[in-house]
Amino acid sequence: MRQLAQIIFSIPTPKGSGRWLMAFLPLCLLLTGCGPEILFERTQELPTGGWAYQDSVAFEFSVPDTVRKYDLLLNVTHDQSFPYQNFYVNIHTDFPNGRRTTQRVSLQLAGDFGAWLGDCGGTSCDLQIPVLSNARFAQSGTFGVVVEQYSRDEPLVGVRELGLRVEVAEEQ
Repeated sequence: MRQLAQIIFSIPTPKGSGRWLMAFLPLCLLLTGCGPEILFERTQELPTGGWAYQDSVAFEFSVPDTVRKYDLLLNVTHDQSFPYQNFYVNIHTDFPNGRRTTQRVSLQLAGDFGAWLGDCGGTSCDLQIPVLSNARFAQSGTFGVVVEQYSRDEPLVGVRELGLRVEVAEEQ
Protein backbone atom coordinates (compact mmCIF):
# COMPACT_ATOMS: atom_id res chain seq x y z
CA MET A 1 0.00 0.00 0.00
CA ARG A 2 2.83 2.35 0.84
CA GLN A 3 4.49 1.73 -2.56
CA LEU A 4 1.18 2.36 -4.31
CA ALA A 5 0.75 5.64 -2.45
CA GLN A 6 4.32 6.67 -3.33
CA ILE A 7 3.69 5.94 -7.00
CA ILE A 8 0.40 7.82 -7.04
CA PHE A 9 1.71 10.82 -5.12
CA SER A 10 4.85 11.12 -7.23
CA ILE A 11 2.61 12.12 -10.15
CA PRO A 12 2.54 15.91 -10.43
CA THR A 13 -0.88 17.22 -9.38
CA PRO A 14 -2.35 20.68 -8.84
CA LYS A 15 -1.75 22.17 -5.39
CA GLY A 16 -4.14 20.79 -2.75
CA SER A 17 -5.32 17.79 -4.76
CA GLY A 18 -3.16 15.37 -2.75
CA ARG A 19 -5.56 15.55 0.20
CA TRP A 20 -8.52 14.83 -2.05
CA LEU A 21 -6.64 11.88 -3.57
CA MET A 22 -5.76 10.54 -0.09
CA ALA A 23 -9.44 10.60 0.87
CA PHE A 24 -10.61 9.11 -2.43
CA LEU A 25 -8.04 6.27 -2.74
CA PRO A 26 -9.25 4.18 0.24
CA LEU A 27 -12.83 4.47 -1.02
CA CYS A 28 -11.78 3.18 -4.47
CA LEU A 29 -9.89 0.26 -2.95
CA LEU A 30 -12.85 -0.62 -0.73
CA LEU A 31 -15.34 -0.59 -3.61
CA THR A 32 -13.19 -2.68 -5.95
CA GLY A 33 -12.55 -5.33 -3.30
CA CYS A 34 -16.21 -6.12 -2.56
CA GLY A 35 -18.64 -8.49 -4.17
CA PRO A 36 -18.62 -12.13 -5.14
CA GLU A 37 -15.93 -13.73 -7.27
CA ILE A 38 -17.60 -14.40 -10.62
CA LEU A 39 -16.49 -17.60 -12.34
CA PHE A 40 -18.77 -17.22 -15.37
CA GLU A 41 -21.45 -14.85 -16.62
CA ARG A 42 -23.10 -14.68 -20.02
CA THR A 43 -26.47 -13.40 -21.21
CA GLN A 44 -28.23 -14.29 -24.45
CA GLU A 45 -30.92 -12.27 -26.17
CA LEU A 46 -34.11 -14.18 -26.98
CA PRO A 47 -36.06 -13.83 -30.24
CA THR A 48 -38.30 -10.76 -30.34
CA GLY A 49 -41.25 -12.87 -31.50
CA GLY A 50 -41.11 -14.94 -28.32
CA TRP A 51 -39.18 -17.81 -26.79
CA ALA A 52 -40.18 -21.01 -28.57
CA TYR A 53 -39.73 -24.48 -27.12
CA GLN A 54 -36.98 -25.30 -29.62
CA ASP A 55 -35.00 -22.11 -28.81
CA SER A 56 -32.95 -23.55 -25.97
CA VAL A 57 -30.32 -21.31 -24.42
CA ALA A 58 -26.96 -23.06 -23.89
CA PHE A 59 -24.00 -22.10 -21.71
CA GLU A 60 -20.62 -23.73 -21.09
CA PHE A 61 -18.30 -22.98 -18.19
CA SER A 62 -15.30 -24.58 -16.52
CA VAL A 63 -15.05 -25.48 -12.86
CA PRO A 64 -11.40 -25.59 -11.80
CA ASP A 65 -11.91 -26.37 -8.10
CA THR A 66 -13.94 -29.13 -6.45
CA VAL A 67 -13.32 -27.84 -2.92
CA ARG A 68 -14.96 -24.43 -3.24
CA LYS A 69 -18.72 -23.89 -3.15
CA TYR A 70 -20.57 -22.11 -5.94
CA ASP A 71 -23.89 -20.33 -6.54
CA LEU A 72 -25.68 -20.60 -9.89
CA LEU A 73 -28.12 -17.85 -10.81
CA LEU A 74 -30.30 -17.22 -13.83
CA ASN A 75 -30.43 -13.61 -15.01
CA VAL A 76 -33.84 -12.85 -16.53
CA THR A 77 -34.90 -9.69 -18.36
CA HIS A 78 -38.62 -9.47 -19.08
CA ASP A 79 -41.20 -6.91 -20.16
CA GLN A 80 -43.18 -5.17 -17.44
CA SER A 81 -46.23 -6.22 -19.46
CA PHE A 82 -45.36 -9.92 -19.03
CA PRO A 83 -48.70 -11.59 -18.24
CA TYR A 84 -47.58 -14.10 -15.57
CA GLN A 85 -46.02 -14.08 -12.10
CA ASN A 86 -43.78 -16.99 -13.06
CA PHE A 87 -42.91 -19.38 -15.85
CA TYR A 88 -41.30 -22.81 -15.99
CA VAL A 89 -38.03 -23.92 -17.54
CA ASN A 90 -36.21 -27.22 -17.80
CA ILE A 91 -32.56 -26.91 -16.83
CA HIS A 92 -30.32 -29.63 -18.25
CA THR A 93 -26.84 -29.92 -16.73
CA ASP A 94 -24.15 -31.78 -18.67
CA PHE A 95 -21.26 -33.00 -16.51
CA PRO A 96 -17.66 -33.50 -17.66
CA ASN A 97 -18.09 -37.29 -17.36
CA GLY A 98 -21.00 -37.27 -19.87
CA ARG A 99 -23.81 -37.57 -17.32
CA ARG A 100 -26.87 -35.31 -17.75
CA THR A 101 -29.45 -34.23 -15.20
CA THR A 102 -32.71 -32.35 -15.77
CA GLN A 103 -34.55 -30.16 -13.31
CA ARG A 104 -37.86 -28.36 -13.84
CA VAL A 105 -37.79 -24.95 -12.17
CA SER A 106 -40.43 -22.27 -11.67
CA LEU A 107 -38.88 -18.85 -12.23
CA GLN A 108 -40.75 -16.47 -9.93
CA LEU A 109 -40.88 -12.98 -11.46
CA ALA A 110 -43.45 -11.34 -9.17
CA GLY A 111 -44.43 -11.52 -5.51
CA ASP A 112 -47.72 -12.79 -4.10
CA PHE A 113 -49.46 -9.46 -4.70
CA GLY A 114 -48.19 -9.02 -8.26
CA ALA A 115 -45.31 -6.60 -7.66
CA TRP A 116 -42.33 -7.37 -9.89
CA LEU A 117 -39.21 -8.69 -8.19
CA GLY A 118 -35.84 -7.33 -9.25
CA ASP A 119 -34.94 -3.98 -10.78
CA CYS A 120 -37.55 -2.45 -13.06
CA GLY A 121 -37.19 0.63 -15.17
CA GLY A 122 -38.75 1.81 -18.39
CA THR A 123 -40.48 -1.15 -19.98
CA SER A 124 -38.39 -4.01 -18.56
CA CYS A 125 -37.29 -5.72 -15.35
CA ASP A 126 -33.98 -7.44 -14.54
CA LEU A 127 -33.92 -10.22 -11.99
CA GLN A 128 -31.36 -12.70 -10.67
CA ILE A 129 -32.92 -15.99 -9.62
CA PRO A 130 -30.85 -18.47 -7.59
CA VAL A 131 -31.17 -22.00 -8.96
CA LEU A 132 -28.39 -23.64 -6.94
CA SER A 133 -26.73 -22.33 -3.77
CA ASN A 134 -23.59 -23.42 -1.91
CA ALA A 135 -23.02 -26.29 -4.33
CA ARG A 136 -19.81 -28.25 -4.59
CA PHE A 137 -18.97 -29.81 -7.93
CA ALA A 138 -17.77 -33.39 -7.52
CA GLN A 139 -15.59 -33.11 -10.62
CA SER A 140 -13.65 -30.34 -12.29
CA GLY A 141 -13.88 -29.65 -15.99
CA THR A 142 -16.31 -28.20 -18.49
CA PHE A 143 -20.00 -28.16 -17.60
CA GLY A 144 -22.88 -27.39 -19.94
CA VAL A 145 -26.19 -25.87 -18.91
CA VAL A 146 -29.11 -25.82 -21.34
CA VAL A 147 -32.27 -23.90 -20.41
CA GLU A 148 -35.46 -24.57 -22.35
CA GLN A 149 -38.73 -22.82 -21.77
CA TYR A 150 -41.47 -25.10 -20.48
CA SER A 151 -44.44 -22.79 -20.04
CA ARG A 152 -48.01 -23.05 -21.25
CA ASP A 153 -47.38 -20.51 -24.04
CA GLU A 154 -45.64 -21.36 -27.32
CA PRO A 155 -43.90 -19.05 -27.97
CA LEU A 156 -43.47 -17.32 -24.61
CA VAL A 157 -43.64 -13.59 -25.36
CA GLY A 158 -42.15 -10.98 -23.04
CA VAL A 159 -38.91 -12.63 -21.89
CA ARG A 160 -36.13 -10.62 -23.55
CA GLU A 161 -32.90 -12.13 -22.23
CA LEU A 162 -31.70 -15.10 -20.26
CA GLY A 163 -28.30 -15.40 -18.66
CA LEU A 164 -26.32 -17.68 -16.39
CA ARG A 165 -24.02 -16.51 -13.63
CA VAL A 166 -21.73 -18.82 -11.65
CA GLU A 167 -20.05 -17.26 -8.65
CA VAL A 168 -18.00 -18.49 -5.74
CA ALA A 169 -20.31 -18.78 -2.73
CA GLU A 170 -19.55 -16.53 0.19
CA GLU A 171 -18.14 -18.22 3.28
CA GLN A 172 -20.75 -18.78 5.97
